[in-house]
Amino acid sequence: MADLSQYQDFNNIGSWPLPGKIFVIVAVMLIVLGLGYYLDTSDQVSELESKQSKETQLIEEFKTKYKKAANLQAYRDQMAEMQETFKGLLQQLPRNTEIPGLLDEISYAATGAGIELISHKYLDEVKKEFYIEKPIQILATGSYHQIADFVSRVSGLPRIVTLHDFKIEPASSSASGRGGSRPDAGGAERLSFSVLAKTYRYESEDEQQ
Repeated sequence: MADLSQYQDFNNIGSWPLPGKIFVIVAVMLIVLGLGYYLDTSDQVSELESKQSKETQLIEEFKTKYKKAANLQAYRDQMAEMQETFKGLLQQLPRNTEIPGLLDEISYAATGAGIELISHKYLDEVKKEFYIEKPIQILATGSYHQIADFVSRVSGLPRIVTLHDFKIEPASSSASGRGGSRPDAGGAERLSFSVLAKTYRYESEDEQQ
């Protein structure tokens, strides 16, 4: 049995037997390595993980920018096409002097559809950011199919006209002037309808100032 008294003198480790010396050396090395990892290596590992995460993020950003760069010409072509489309839409906005002619076209659409215009009046213009809105209140009578035909004709006008706030009801004697709600020549019941038509025009430089 080994004499344990040989290992009790820590001031004279050099006189310990070889197994004791090896044990002390290994223990000291483990302690040094553990302290080194705790004090330095753990911080480096955390920094490495942070760098790896940053690297992944940069790679994804690179892929996104690369795709944009690869499709840059396609984006430019698409932008040019959108600008041409926008110009075309602007050209559909009548100038102030073209408003009366556009209103005539609406009247022609009503006549062509066979509806009877009872009244129409201009409402106050509404100024928007890039244009001026011109509302027109229309009251007319006609059959269901005539009203649908009128809407179709208005939608086919070369200038932009939108219809809002439809209200349809049986034609009364006061609205139709025909002595009450009676069928038209084709046998269809006549209806009274009101609609708010809106057209749009450029805002001139003088108006902007």
